[in-house]
Amino acid sequence: MWERSLRDTMRGRTSTLKVAILCFEKDRPKLEALKEILGRSYEVEFVDYSKDVWDDVLQYDCIVAYLASGIVVRGICGRLRGKWKDPAVIVLDKPLKHAVVMLGGHHGGNEVAKKLEEAGLKAVITTAMEFTEGYSVGVGFRKNATADEILEAIAMALEEVGGRMEEIRVISTVDAKRDSAIVEVANRLKRPLIFVRAEEINSMDIRETKAVKIGVKNVAEACAIYASNSGELILPKRVYGGVTVAIAW
Repeated sequence: MWERSLRDTMRGRTSTLKVAILCFEKDRPKLEALKEILGRSYEVEFVDYSKDVWDDVLQYDCIVAYLASGIVVRGICGRLRGKWKDPAVIVLDKPLKHAVVMLGGHHGGNEVAKKLEEAGLKAVITTAMEFTEGYSVGVGFRKNATADEILEAIAMALEEVGGRMEEIRVISTVDAKRDSAIVEVANRLKRPLIFVRAEEINSMDIRETKAVKIGVKNVAEACAIYASNSGELILPKRVYGGVTVAIAW
């Protein structure tokens, strides 16, 4: 989710996902209903397409483009900076039947595309995480925690449930941890990483922990459940030094 989203909470920016509906000005009227639906959950703005628009529009967390996919690909391909910095990108087809997630599925794209289903579109999602089984590992940790410390804590938590690293389906943590060692952990395990926004956690029916001090009700358990398939918590949070781990299925 974009440069100005909750993932940048530690930089003092807004916690609401910012979505740009990128289109030709003449197409705005037919997209008003989509803007209204998305506006119930996110900050949404129309951005009129021009050849010079890309540097500005890439500052949003998510781009919903009502343009030919070729225009979008050619516009963004030379400006992408990295998996954890680029916005999610969704392309809508001409008859407004499909919302195709092209980039950032785990960083807002899948979430926004599914929200568009309320307008009658079908979300087209290809990220493998949505189609596999395995453990959802929620992690909280101190600011100075290293990747090795987090990996060791995850291994100990898995041992408690008789699991193995290879059985992890997804790792998740609170969005404010985006600039931390958890990225290296996900890269080393070659597993998807989800950053859960504070407002998502605080809307969950889940017990409060000491995490309320940082503005969220819960971190490890909430994140594990949020990214899980069944919502079943099989290991409540365990504390291993400066790392907290919970596991859901």
